[in-house]
Amino acid sequence: MCNIAGYTGNRRAAPVLIEMIRREQFMDGGQSTGIATIHAGKLYTAKVLGDVDTLLRETDALNFPGTTGIIHSRPTGNLQSHAHPFTSEDGKLALVLNGTLRDVATPAFYEKSNAIMQGFMDRGFTIKSAYTSASKKSQLALSNGMNYHDSEAYALMLGDMLAEKGATRENALEAMTAAVSALPADIVALGIHADLPDTITIGDVTRPMHAGTVGEETYLATTPLAFPEDVAFSHILQLPPASVCQATPGTFTVTGKQFDGVRVEQIDYRIAAAIYQRMEALLKGQRDDPKSLYDMPCYEEWRDVWSAPEVDCKYAKEGGLLKSYATILYDALWSFYKQGRLHTVPGERKGKPITKFWID
Repeated sequence: MCNIAGYTGNRRAAPVLIEMIRREQFMDGGQSTGIATIHAGKLYTAKVLGDVDTLLRETDALNFPGTTGIIHSRPTGNLQSHAHPFTSEDGKLALVLNGTLRDVATPAFYEKSNAIMQGFMDRGFTIKSAYTSASKKSQLALSNGMNYHDSEAYALMLGDMLAEKGATRENALEAMTAAVSALPADIVALGIHADLPDTITIGDVTRPMHAGTVGEETYLATTPLAFPEDVAFSHILQLPPASVCQATPGTFTVTGKQFDGVRVEQIDYRIAAAIYQRMEALLKGQRDDPKSLYDMPCYEEWRDVWSAPEVDCKYAKEGGLLKSYATILYDALWSFYKQGRLHTVPGERKGKPITKFWID
């Protein structure tokens, strides 16, 4: 699972973002990394294949100006053009996204996504993630035979809507709602726009995202484990599923806007407690056999804690699980951490570094 973070406040964003993603990346990431900040009406972006140290070696990201920005680390990928952030056609919007199409990978979803991207291509837009696959033909395909990364569609939609209507905070919320409603999936997305230098807009269907506020600062991250330990936060809030939100310096708003064609079960105490107990049993005393996130069988054995239907979405895939299972995994780890019980050790998965956990 990708890890993402955002910051808007009174400090330069780049160093804050880099340290947050450093704390997150090997939970499930580190194979490609990218950042975007805003300063004086301009977007500053950089992305690399590799972890945050690679980003620092190969780019000037640490010195990017601006007090608002977003950052991303993903666990897969071998094309730099598929690293996040993705940008709009006019270069004013940047977007990072965490998620998967696994639960909505249906012909109807791909048809809709392809129609959107083909429409942009026909208008002369540059599809920056376009590629040809020698091994397997992607279902995300354009008329010229090229494939593309699914996350770019959201960036192009958002940027196009704001270019047409104007970049205001309200229009950014409307654009995020419309873009995610067009292609709802197991995702959370953060977007920033050069004309909104103190605003981050969030569209969250099911994936984990937390907001922490203190003074004139707002921090966003996949998990509070990424938040700086030397900051005494006034509030830390978990985003509710299926929500459209907005962060500004020192404030965070959960709006009443709703995505079209998707309903996500809210996390109640029963669900959270069940997953917590199962993770505790799996991790306790496992110093010699620590577990990674991939050893937490939420998607398989633990799906009995959720109510039916497993997917309630206009692009539902049979056997999918469009629920906030990843959010509960991260929240349980955060609870163990606050209790002083969580221990982390470096490990590998398919030859790539990943964090493993055990608790006492």
